[in-house]
This record gives sequence, C-alpha cells and structure tokens, in this order.
Amino acid sequence: MRGETGRVVGLVTGGHLLSHFYLLAFPPVFPLLRADLGLTNVEIGLVVSAVSVGTVLQLPVGELVDRTGAKRVFVAGVAVTAGGVALAGLGVGAYPTLLAGALVSGVGQAAFHPADYALLGAATEGDREGRSFGVHTFGAYVGFAAAPVVVAGLAAVAGARVALVVVGLAGLAYAGVAALTLPPVYRDQLREDAEPEPEPTTDGSGAEQRSLREDLLRRDVLAMFAFFVVFVAAAKGVQTFTNVLAVDAYGLSASVGNTALTAFFLGAAVGILAGGVLADRFPPRRVAVATLVGGAATLAAVVLVVAPLGAPFAVGGFGVVGAAIGLVYPSRDRLVSRATAAGGTGRGFGFVFTGVAVGGVAGPAALGWTVDTAGAVAAFLVVAALYAVSAGVTLLVRGR
Repeated sequence: MRGETGRVVGLVTGGHLLSHFYLLAFPPVFPLLRADLGLTNVEIGLVVSAVSVGTVLQLPVGELVDRTGAKRVFVAGVAVTAGGVALAGLGVGAYPTLLAGALVSGVGQAAFHPADYALLGAATEGDREGRSFGVHTFGAYVGFAAAPVVVAGLAAVAGARVALVVVGLAGLAYAGVAALTLPPVYRDQLREDAEPEPEPTTDGSGAEQRSLREDLLRRDVLAMFAFFVVFVAAAKGVQTFTNVLAVDAYGLSASVGNTALTAFFLGAAVGILAGGVLADRFPPRRVAVATLVGGAATLAAVVLVVAPLGAPFAVGGFGVVGAAIGLVYPSRDRLVSRATAAGGTGRGFGFVFTGVAVGGVAGPAALGWTVDTAGAVAAFLVVAALYAVSAGVTLLVRGR
C-alpha cells in the first residue's frame, strides 16, 4: 500500500485542483456574457450562487462515501462538476441552460471534501498525513490561481462557449483517468472484499437514527463544524473586502487591492507546504492554535500599521498574512481527520465541511454590514478576531 500512496495523493490532489479551478471558471467570462446576453448583475450573481449550492449537500454525499466507497464518489464528483461546466458552455447562448450547467457543476462540488479526505486519511501513514493534506490544499490554491488565466485566455481567443466547453471536457478526461488508475484500495477495497453488511433495521427502534446522531453530535465533530463556520467567515472576509480596504481605507487603487489579494493567496500556498511539515512533527492542535493566533496578530498589525504606509507595504503585508494563515491548513485537516475517525468517515467529513457553507454565507453579509457601519479597517479587525476565535475553538478538540 505504501507504494500506492503517492498515486492516491497525486490523483486526489489533481481532482481538488480541478474543483477549485471550476469554482472560478465562470467569473472570467462574465464580461463577455454580460455583453452577449445582456445579463444583469442579479443574473450573474445567480450563476455564482448556483455553483456554491453544492456545499450544502456534503452531509448526504458523505453518507454515500461510507456506503459505496470514496473512489466512486470522487470520480463521480469530478465528472459531474466538469460536465456541468461543459453544459454551461453549450448553453452560453441561453441563460437557463447556462444556469442549469452551473447548478450541475455545483452539485458535483459536494463530492470533493468527503471523498478526498476519506481517501487521503485511509491511504496515508500517520507520520506523513500532514504533508499529504498540505499538498492536497496546495493543489486547491493552484486551481484558484490558474482558472482566471486559463479561462480568460481561452475566451479571448475562441469565445466564452469554447472556453467553458474545453475546460469541462478536460475534467471529464481526468475523471476517466482517475477511474482507471486510482487504486481501489483501503476503505473501498475493504468494502468490496467484506461480507455484505446487514440491511438497516426498519422495526421502528431508531437504532440507525441514533447511530447518525452519535456520529455527528460528538464533541470533536461539533467543534470542527464550529471551527469551519468561524474560520471560513474570516477567510471569505479577506477574499471579499481586501479591495474595499485598499480603496476606502488607504486611498489606493483597485489594482493594488487585487494585487494584495493575489499576494495573500501566494503566501498562503507557501505557508500550506511549510505547515504540512509542522503538522507531522508537532501535535496538530498546538500548531493550529499557535498559527491562528499568530495569523490574527499579523493581520491586525498589517491593517493598522503596515498597509497605511503605501502600496508596496500593503501588498507585502498581505503576503505575510497569507503565509501565516496558510500554516494552519494541514494541521486543521489532521484535526478533522481525527475528529471524524470514530464514526462514519465520509458522514463526519460531510457534516464538518457543511460548516464551510454556513460561514461562507454568513461571513460576507455580516462583514459587509460592518464595512457599511464602521468602516473597512474595523471589518478587518473583526476578521482578525474571528481567526483568534477559531484558534480557541480548536482547543475543544481532544489532543489525542
């Protein structure tokens, strides 16, 4: 099995890269679609919302991982996500088809976290788990960085329709490669080789329902769910309002704000790789607490002291903040793996990562209200406080 670990990590990371690539596949063609179809901002916003809807389906998909195996769900997730993007490309001339394709792609997105982490957790030895999770998350940031360049480049040469169809077909091809080459080992192999499990009882005893409650209402699982609500609210705040902070608070241009956000992502990618080593060498809870507190303090210092000094300081400062926050990701993922190990793994991952949807919806709205009422600097101090609170939440996860 050890010889196959690299293949599992590589293939799953490639799928995660595609997942995040497709999350940003539509925005680069929005200017073209607005001109060609006369779309309103509300209609464009609905496309983004349709892609995001899949995050609320992670719990039932996690249950499917436990019942059918993570490999099958992973391959299906890549295929459905990519197929939805290709369908949207075919429907570029008709808004309802474009919206339907975005919705299909969003449904496919629900597969990645439950299936990915189940595969990685089962395939990787404990002393290398943090590095595997770090590589997996690094792939996500590569996908984020590549999508605007690739999709916008294709659209400039061949149009929005061709751009979406081509990147969608590429994902379908990857799904085929994964289906043929991803080893059916670990949890999947155990399910295939084992005797059939007895059918759930239907005598009204409620045993199956109690099992579900016991899996999801354990302290560690609830703590990690709460962690993701708070942590993702903070992360979405940085992604959404860095541009506003640069323009409104410091009088810088919008391009400087965008560059600062890019620096944040690049710094995070570097921090993720370094954080993988830390997560394997030190207890992940301690690493998570230390890096989150350090990241929160760094963000507050950059917002209050460094960024007001000018554009180079704002860009460099946000790069440092990204690196500080990036350190936490592998340890965070090890804590998730630990928290969900006692119950159904896919089910636990699905429930925990549903917190991403809650934080992703609530965070930008609440922080937007803070920007409107108290200003962008105050909003980013709230973001720093949220990172600190997420550090406190990790203390609720058992150390071993």
